[in-house]
Amino acid sequence: MNMLSNLSQLTHEQLLEFTRQLTMQHQSLAQLNQQLDAKVQHLSILTQKYEHELALFKRHKFAQKNEHLTAKQIHLWDEAVEEDIAAVDLELERLNADKTNTIAQKATANKPKRRPLPDHLQTIRIEHEPASTQCSCGCQLHRIGEDISEKLNFRPAQFYKEQHVRGKWVCDQCETP
Repeated sequence: MNMLSNLSQLTHEQLLEFTRQLTMQHQSLAQLNQQLDAKVQHLSILTQKYEHELALFKRHKFAQKNEHLTAKQIHLWDEAVEEDIAAVDLELERLNADKTNTIAQKATANKPKRRPLPDHLQTIRIEHEPASTQCSCGCQLHRIGEDISEKLNFRPAQFYKEQHVRGKWVCDQCETP
């Protein structure tokens, strides 16, 4: 309060000089603040470094190298390892059995479950026969069955079934189809 009353008694030039001094003080305080922030950051990094080094020294001093095992203790470990191996083998067998069951279930689940096409639709049968029904050994091939695949087609304002029939042929004399 005392300073404010003194400010009103100052001349214009004195006020300008006082403002310059305050600005310089403000700038020097800002620089000092930046320097202090840099020092705090540096000290924080040093602290982290020293904590890491301390952890390494503790590990070096108190690590497993000072925990030696006797021959009797090692023999006890051998028995425990054998038991663990047997338990792991049993677990692997159980997992393999579960895996084969899962694969079998997936195989049956992945088969398409389409309903057959309706019988009332017009059917166009297209037969695909081999060019020759003679085996490479010279024998005549015999038809043992056929594969039928159906496809739903559409003509404008008309649905119809298209059957593709592929004969299955086999030679009685040799084993090659």
